[in-house]
Amino acid sequence: MNPNEQTGRAVQDLLAADAVLPEQFWHMDEGASELSGERALMWAVFADGIECYRRTAHANSMQHRAEFAEAECWVFTTDWDWPFSFVNLCEIFSFDPEAVRRALRAWKRAGRDAALRRQRFRPITLHAA
Repeated sequence: MNPNEQTGRAVQDLLAADAVLPEQFWHMDEGASELSGERALMWAVFADGIECYRRTAHANSMQHRAEFAEAECWVFTTDWDWPFSFVNLCEIFSFDPEAVRRALRAWKRAGRDAALRRQRFRPITLHAA
């Protein structure tokens, strides 16, 4: 499987899953055991950021819209200076940041379009009762 297919599959799994385990995206090399705690923390930050984006993307409350704005800013900002920035975490997990961003945009659009299709409109004459 080439890296683009692997990234696409990982992003789809991340967007579709309720719970994601770090073991799903990397295997432990013999020399990497001392880094497992750090990688687990990095994965937790990455997964939490994506989940916050998904959970609040179509929110109505002011608090949830503010949470979404923060998550969206984190995802779409290219900041190489902060160790837990979106682009740095993508780099660590071998994800293409632009591919993840495209997947999130498509997911958000699909959810909004589905919500619009689900709305039922009744003629004004039926509202009177």
